[in-house]
Amino acid sequence: MFISFEDFKKMPEYTEFVQQNPDIGHLKVEAFTAYGAIPISDTEIIITKEIGDYRVVFFRGYTDSSGIISDISLPAPVTVINPNIVPGYTVYDLTAIHQGYETIKRYSIGMFGGVNILQYVKMTPEVILEGVVQNGN
Repeated sequence: MFISFEDFKKMPEYTEFVQQNPDIGHLKVEAFTAYGAIPISDTEIIITKEIGDYRVVFFRGYTDSSGIISDISLPAPVTVINPNIVPGYTVYDLTAIHQGYETIKRYSIGMFGGVNILQYVKMTPEVILEGVVQNGN
């Protein structure tokens, strides 16, 4: 069941989630094709996370004319920089949707508190051959 982040804040599971993720990480998404040569504007980007029985929608938006969405803020654990300790992170799922391109499902993104993450999303055009849609490679 999908619920918005605002609705999730009203659920009992939210308290535990925010205790584990008291900081904020920032995500920038760049959607492109042709090995980065052509940005894909108006690509819908959806960021979700499965928490208990729910799939929480943390973000939904569209890329700009440069194929970019900047500064998506997501809850994350506090990042401690220590070469002897692997820092904690929270994994989110990214889905990119654009008519005429294959849908990219469940890019897994690890978010760290206070860290800016850049996620490239390679969009592959769909190819239509004699009425049959195939994903181009």
